[in-house]
Amino acid sequence: MKIDIDKLNKWLKNLNSREKEDLNKAQLIKEEVWTEEVIIPEIIFEKLNPLEKETWELCKVEDIYGPNDVMEIFGVLPDKLNKCFSKKFYKLTKKELEEWEKIGKKIDTKLPINDILILYTQ
Repeated sequence: MKIDIDKLNKWLKNLNSREKEDLNKAQLIKEEVWTEEVIIPEIIFEKLNPLEKETWELCKVEDIYGPNDVMEIFGVLPDKLNKCFSKKFYKLTKKELEEWEKIGKKIDTKLPINDILILYTQ
């Protein structure tokens, strides 16, 4: 994996600050208005700093996608998916979404979930 972990943690810290500021200005609660859920494989989660790790939750991708979808998208049965973690965000910018995409492209494992997934609210 070719991810600069210090850069990733610094970028996430800045993203969290920007998001908090936006939520405070709008007087909103993230849990009520989140717009994206980012899902990362354990290999990235393990590299996050301890404070950042506390803001992510274990995510069961098989609870999001049906068994047929898991097989079609990831090429394995649901019980063979690798461990992932998720975090909800509020109004990720185009630049932030592009950065998540870049990070996802740098993951190089032989695991079924070998990318970053982003789910959007309706």
